[in-house]
Amino acid sequence: MNRAPALTPWKIYLNLYVRNILSNVLGFSVILVLNFFTPLSFFRLRRLEFLTNEGWQYFLLVFLFILLLVAFMQYISQCPVCAFLTASHQGFECTKYSLEQIKRRVLNLPLILALTNMTLYVLVPPTLFLALFLFELFPFDFRIALLLFFRALMVGLITSSLSFFIVESYTRRDLIPKVFPEGGLTAVQGVFRVNVNRRIQLLNLAGTLTPMIILVSTLGFVVWEVLLTPGLPNQLALEIFWFTLVLCVIFVFIAFRLNFLVGHSVVNPIKAMLGVVEKVERGDFNQKIEVVSNDEIGVLGEAGNEMIHGLAERERLRESFGRYVTPEIRDKILSGQIPMDGENMDATMLFSDLRGFTRYVESNPPEEVILSMREYFTVMEQAIRANGGIILQYVGDELEAVFGGPIEAADHPDKALQAALEMREGLTALNAKRKQEGKQLFRHGVGICSGRVLAGNTGSTDHPAYALIGDTVNKASRIQELTKDLGCDILIGRGTRNRLRASFALRRREQQSVKGHSRPLEIYEVLAA
Repeated sequence: MNRAPALTPWKIYLNLYVRNILSNVLGFSVILVLNFFTPLSFFRLRRLEFLTNEGWQYFLLVFLFILLLVAFMQYISQCPVCAFLTASHQGFECTKYSLEQIKRRVLNLPLILALTNMTLYVLVPPTLFLALFLFELFPFDFRIALLLFFRALMVGLITSSLSFFIVESYTRRDLIPKVFPEGGLTAVQGVFRVNVNRRIQLLNLAGTLTPMIILVSTLGFVVWEVLLTPGLPNQLALEIFWFTLVLCVIFVFIAFRLNFLVGHSVVNPIKAMLGVVEKVERGDFNQKIEVVSNDEIGVLGEAGNEMIHGLAERERLRESFGRYVTPEIRDKILSGQIPMDGENMDATMLFSDLRGFTRYVESNPPEEVILSMREYFTVMEQAIRANGGIILQYVGDELEAVFGGPIEAADHPDKALQAALEMREGLTALNAKRKQEGKQLFRHGVGICSGRVLAGNTGSTDHPAYALIGDTVNKASRIQELTKDLGCDILIGRGTRNRLRASFALRRREQQSVKGHSRPLEIYEVLAA
């Protein structure tokens, strides 16, 4: 979510004051307008008096006094927030309040200010009536006092609702990211949670039910006055119409504003959450849901961040696992596609082994040996993987690879043979580089055999290992050993020769007896193209 430039503490204080005080200015203005258009004789008589005499001055003084009282109560309420912002701006840690107190106050601040405003709307009207009555500035009328008090309650409810959503929207944008940089809003204790259901109820009450109550109650007092005072002029009907029209205009505006604020508080976090989810779905696990509330949406956001963290951890483990087991085998193991009892398949096995490597190890430091082995295996792996092969394991200076399993390929013998030729080319290029560096040249032997194999998880129950077993595997290993005796680098068995689809330069060698087989093996040397 894009953010505005960082604000200084004083700008944040000012923005909080402006939002809360303007909500009350709107509330007092609504009361004044409704009183002005109320079709009752009391208001009718004092309408002209208010405009021509000094009535508006008294109202202005009372209005300013109430605003100062609102500002003072707000100052007390947001003291912990101000102390934290000031200390952070100066580069210090706030010691006057604990971090838990500050977090609690930031989350509760919109509700505290709303309840403070509502308290003023409950206490100020009767106090004002009493003062005017004691100083004989206001002829006491129980009906009018009751109407004004009830009207102040209804408008106070709307004003408090506006104040809550406006201040909450601002704290989400500029305060919560400062106090909760790592999230964790739902873990703060002692915080009142205004859940989505309460928001909708508050919207219905303030935006729909309240204006209806004000209208019905006002009309009820008008009927009461008509019954007590027969013979009122016909102008009363026109005044009722104007009052109703003004009431509708005011509350349509307020209802639209409340709808926007409530929708903003619910829909925007969900949209932001969906945006993060889409990026995570594409594999970007560096995303984080910005949690700005402690309601159900905030809980969902926190859970989403935990899920993303878990997916990121799983992906890191998956990538690390893939460094030790090829990605194809890794994915099949993680998806549970490899049966514990194994699966039969037709595949081509390839074994490669460095010649004279024992002497090389004895005559070189371990660091040089490891570096050279990594360099050699990297070149061999590139050739194997380029042809769809999968390396099963490295054992010392030997590697074992398979073509056609666990991912099936109909032309796996051709792919294995092409890989062996590219391994030959790769070794030639590697030796040219090693010769320039004054290092010992490498030689290797490659044995290939095709046939049925059993693939699956071997090892113990607690520590399984993916492996291929069977006579084909043994033959490939023995054929690779024959390259030493026959002085060549690539040999293939009859099973591979019979399955080849493409044309390769081959030379039949004499049948060879090998350990573990009662019958000699028919083998072919792979010549240069």
